[in-house]
Amino acid sequence: MSSRNEIIISESDYEKLSLLVNVSRSEAAADLKIKIRTAEVYPDTLMPGNIAALYSHIYVRDVNTGSKRMVTLVMPWEANVTKMRISILSPVGILLIGTSDGAVIEWPLLKNRSNKLEVVGIWRAEKGLLYA
Repeated sequence: MSSRNEIIISESDYEKLSLLVNVSRSEAAADLKIKIRTAEVYPDTLMPGNIAALYSHIYVRDVNTGSKRMVTLVMPWEANVTKMRISILSPVGILLIGTSDGAVIEWPLLKNRSNKLEVVGIWRAEKGLLYA
């Protein structure tokens, strides 16, 4: 397995996200394109279960308050903030894709603020596993 700083994505996510960034002209798509180009791509069958992928349920803990929440990474047209379905083209979606449990990210907020969040668990339906 790779170190905590490397980004890992599955072949199927790489294919979906490559198509998405090639048809989108947004700055977010450009950021995601850079991230997936530098990622290590694993065959779907060999993809580690503790890596955030599309449709993963990702449990995060606010480093400052200790509060926890679950978010799900989805394609842009499936996003719903009230249900914590986070678009892969959102700043936090781009940060989360390919990260592993134990990763710490800066969740961007309004007015140039952010929260430091630690990934404390990942559940991927195709793996049927929760890593925490």
